[in-house]
Amino acid sequence: MPKGYVREQFESLPGNEANSPVLSTKKLFPPVQSFAPKLGPKPLSRDDEARNQDEPLPLVPDAFEPGWEYKSRAYPDVLGWRLKHICGDPVTTKGNGTLKDPDEVVVPTNAYMHVFAAPFGPAGASPMTVDAIVAYSDQGAFFDLKGAACGELGIESPEEGGVGLTASGPALVCKPIADPALAPAYESLAIRPFVRGNLSLNWLAGSGVTQDFSLRITNPVEAVRSLGIASKYPDIMEKANEGPIVVSGSIPKRQLKNVDIEALINATGFEALAKWVSDSMIEAAYPYKLFVAMANCQYTGGEPEAFANQRRHGATFDWKSTAKTTGSTTITLVNKTASYV
Repeated sequence: MPKGYVREQFESLPGNEANSPVLSTKKLFPPVQSFAPKLGPKPLSRDDEARNQDEPLPLVPDAFEPGWEYKSRAYPDVLGWRLKHICGDPVTTKGNGTLKDPDEVVVPTNAYMHVFAAPFGPAGASPMTVDAIVAYSDQGAFFDLKGAACGELGIESPEEGGVGLTASGPALVCKPIADPALAPAYESLAIRPFVRGNLSLNWLAGSGVTQDFSLRITNPVEAVRSLGIASKYPDIMEKANEGPIVVSGSIPKRQLKNVDIEALINATGFEALAKWVSDSMIEAAYPYKLFVAMANCQYTGGEPEAFANQRRHGATFDWKSTAKTTGSTTITLVNKTASYV
């Protein structure tokens, strides 16, 4: 069987080519379907120079724009990690016999409720970043990503194959390293990923029959060369100026209803809740749970499908979670992870 692993730890500050951030006690070895470290080389071409040579000139190293792409299933521990990466630290509370989840069910004493509430993101100019080691063990190739920020997180619930997580973003450094000789420790195989059958959706009253539901969180971030150090790599990871962290998505409807069209035209806000309740139990009567509650969901675009000689017509709508005053989105995850620090 192929061998290799990914190991991630949160950084105390975005790691660059010159600094040494303190790494989190919590380590994640995600059961990835894929993790692509992006070296991002931008070599200097000198073919525009007049040298009386009618052929390409040698390249020289100039700049690098590192990044990463990730894909896995939505396991309970992994979900909390990815949500912290893009949304910042949650408020974590241990079950104490009286603590209740958003369903008003008492959380067991061996479970932890992690609440990520908008406005998202850590204080200050820098986003949350991780140090990620990617080990291609069979090939003897190993990479270290430093200062890796999460620019986008996607959650999709296809008909089969499990709920999928995708994530990507820029990084400050991506370099080959020697074999770190780590022993990966994964979330237990007995704990199942969330699947489509775990999802229920409370949406706009009178809305057409839902065909699918996807959610994405976007976090504008950018890697910057500040000239603070002499490096071909960027040295600062910043929150970009494009806007706040946004929760949005797409919802295809199998049946076209005027309620949805009117909500789109009038920018009508409505409360919405996506809830996944796992088949795996934290204890006998309490499963792993994920709630995404939106205080003021609004359609931002969409069109009915073309009229044709068919029995049913639908539409696809883009949506975005917005605030009435504050608190546009609250994400609650209940699992057995005590801390992501």
